[in-house]
Amino acid sequence: MRPLPREIWLGDVARAATTLGMTDRAGWERVAALLGLGPGTGPAPPAEPPTDVVVLPQPAPAPGGSGPTDGGDPRSYAEPPDAARPARADEESTLLVPVGHRPPRRTGWAVDPLPAPRSTPMAEAAAPPHLPLLAPRSTAAVLHAALARVTSEGDLDVERAADHLARGLPLDEIPRRPLPTLRYGVQILADISASTEPFARDVEDVIDQVRSLVGVAGTRVLRFADCPSRGVGAGPRGTWRPYRPPQHGTRVLILSGLGKVGPVFDPHRSTEREWREILLRIRQHGCDTVALVPLPERLWPSWWQSLMRVVVWDRGTTVGRVVRGAR
Repeated sequence: MRPLPREIWLGDVARAATTLGMTDRAGWERVAALLGLGPGTGPAPPAEPPTDVVVLPQPAPAPGGSGPTDGGDPRSYAEPPDAARPARADEESTLLVPVGHRPPRRTGWAVDPLPAPRSTPMAEAAAPPHLPLLAPRSTAAVLHAALARVTSEGDLDVERAADHLARGLPLDEIPRRPLPTLRYGVQILADISASTEPFARDVEDVIDQVRSLVGVAGTRVLRFADCPSRGVGAGPRGTWRPYRPPQHGTRVLILSGLGKVGPVFDPHRSTEREWREILLRIRQHGCDTVALVPLPERLWPSWWQSLMRVVVWDRGTTVGRVVRGAR
């Protein structure tokens, strides 16, 4: 006789009962008892699940609910949620009763807090006053002395005329006294590079002063970066064009550090060669150049005064100093 297998299943009971021809319930129970599944034999030892099978725990049925039957599939049973499950008459509903709110206890500090600062907001605070490089009282006079062109269009020079007549010399032209004038106009070249950024307000102040002296029609403002030879223009940088000197007799005023002011390691810093070329072009067109430089005279290169007229852009600059420097 073949020994019984170690694990007995319901299929084994059905196979044995069918083979023996059992048709009643008593016969089936007897076969099940003989196989170890009948009543009175005690629970069968739990079988060890194979390593490749995961046994999921089955949820216990809720009290009062109907769980899965022995003959049905336990996976097809699911407990309905509380909202979908109808309430029974013997269940009592619990009402939530609001409780009183107790604020947290305040912590006492050992010292009193400091008073609020008495400062005005940044938007309402007045900006510090601007101190221009040139003295406001003498700015117009200094610019006039630096930019004026001396012509023989003044009053009649009586002394010179009498000297010619006393010597018996003919008067080929009427001698007149020298007269400084600004009627030939001024072209302003304003540097807007990083080297002159700290002097941006001073640049605009000088431009306004020149316009008030020469007139808006006689003043043309061109802006550049580092050197005019890299392009100039009156608007954005995208509209700048190569520099062209003005017509003959026009003064050219340069507001720049001429490559000697600003960061030492600036890769865009202008060079002496660039300034020499542009100053020679201006001179070839019959125009004189005046440069306002925020640099003391002891730091000027020797070639500056040989190509243009340089004026110190500082509070100590006076009309007498400008006139003496022009000689």
